[in-house]
Amino acid sequence: MLYNGRESSPRKLVWVEGRGVAGWGCSECAWVFNPSSPLTGKTTLGEMAQNLEVQLCEEFASHDCPKHPRVKGAKSPNPVQL
Repeated sequence: MLYNGRESSPRKLVWVEGRGVAGWGCSECAWVFNPSSPLTGKTTLGEMAQNLEVQLCEEFASHDCPKHPRVKGAKSPNPVQL
């Protein structure tokens, strides 16, 4: 992945699977990636994947963990880190 987050930040981009969700999320809060725009246009599959990866990394880097608190009693997932 292209993610180059803050060196001092303990959060990591992880694969999350749980109740009603499967996708990329934050290791420290309940934030889960939800693409803000559909993958459309006259591009190759490789270009679409690269655009999605850039969007994922940008949104992860800019999200604010306190705005996405975990449900009380929820445990951190077994992350697949990038």
